[in-house]
Amino acid sequence: MSTTTDFIAELIRAANEIDALTPSERVRLIERAAATIQAQRDLLAMRERVVPLSFDVTANLDEMKHLAPELPELLSAVVMLKCADEIRRLRILLETGHR
Repeated sequence: MSTTTDFIAELIRAANEIDALTPSERVRLIERAAATIQAQRDLLAMRERVVPLSFDVTANLDEMKHLAPELPELLSAVVMLKCADEIRRLRILLETGHR
């Protein structure tokens, strides 16, 4: 598995076991997810590929990171799942050469 695939699996696993995570672990995962999404978007932009933004929590990464410490467990789990979906979507775009 790739590092990206491993991280997607980590996010899904964390979302499914959200009550076992400390608040700081939840925040750190969301921050890592935001950084990964931004890096993927930047890479696609460097390759001059137009990528429509998702209209969910991943559309505004700065706001998502800012709110992460105050999110209840259930909402943190939803954010992690949405991030996993976005990371997967962007990885596919990077691998397929889709324009």
